[in-house]
Amino acid sequence: KKHNMKKKSLNVKKKILNNLLYHLRDKKINNIYKKFSKNLSEVKNSNNFAVAVSGGPDSLSLSFLSKCFAVKNNKKIKFFIVDHKLRKNSLDEARLVKKKLLDFDINCKILSWVGKKPKTGIQSKARNKRYELIFNECKKNKIDSLFTGHHFDDLYENFYLRILRGSGLKGISSFTNVKSEYNNKLNIYRPLININKNELIFLSKTIF
Repeated sequence: KKHNMKKKSLNVKKKILNNLLYHLRDKKINNIYKKFSKNLSEVKNSNNFAVAVSGGPDSLSLSFLSKCFAVKNNKKIKFFIVDHKLRKNSLDEARLVKKKLLDFDINCKILSWVGKKPKTGIQSKARNKRYELIFNECKKNKIDSLFTGHHFDDLYENFYLRILRGSGLKGISSFTNVKSEYNNKLNIYRPLININKNELIFLSKTIF
């Protein structure tokens, strides 16, 4: 009986993964995937990587493309979403994203920011906390590479914001790279960097 249950769950998993890769037959989706995987040529040497998930179309698209990449290249992958607990229903939102991703055999772990929240500079402190929580989780799981959802349209936004704030060219160029480092220990990849927002909205609507 146990053996039959195991066989059944393996068949369900196989069906889910086949369904996942089936989407890549769509020409437009396949073109997006090609751009995505091209940005990850050196990650093929790494066996363990993670994906930073939020709830937007860019993040859902990143999760889908990353799962395809892991399946096609036989890699281990983990997905993390941070609940900052800055809004009343933030945990419900995180659970909803987790539920959506389960349809593609993506088990997303929710990491919570516990403790007193700052009164000022909330945005930048929340971003730092998000990286800290994910970094600690990666360290625990011996993961050396993390994918984030920054895309082509973010480049323009950040470019102008940083010019307005008087950031040097170094600050601007670090964001435009596919790869950077966090604490000299975690490789951060932005595989959506040359994919625009409209493509990601199309992808998330089609898939999810």
